[in-house]
Amino acid sequence: MRPIYIEMDAFGSYVHEAIDFSQVDHGLFLITGDTGAGKTTIFDAITFALYGETSGKKRDGKMMRSQYAAPNQKTQVKFRFLYAGAVSYTHLRAH
Repeated sequence: MRPIYIEMDAFGSYVHEAIDFSQVDHGLFLITGDTGAGKTTIFDAITFALYGETSGKKRDGKMMRSQYAAPNQKTQVKFRFLYAGAVSYTHLRAH
């Protein structure tokens, strides 16, 4: 599986964040940053989009609601990835 694009709304520490992985033109890339920068949240969002739960199974999707989001903003993750030569897409809402 190769990630292509992820969009997180009101998820974790992100009010709205989109990452375009399609700009990476080689087989290996690194998600890096300072402690508390949101790296684990990106993996939680990918896992949530695929399986409906976070990567460590310590938090469920409802617990991932951003404290910075507006009350009417939906908590959701949109994820596109390449698998076996085909583009797949998932979209999950925490509530």
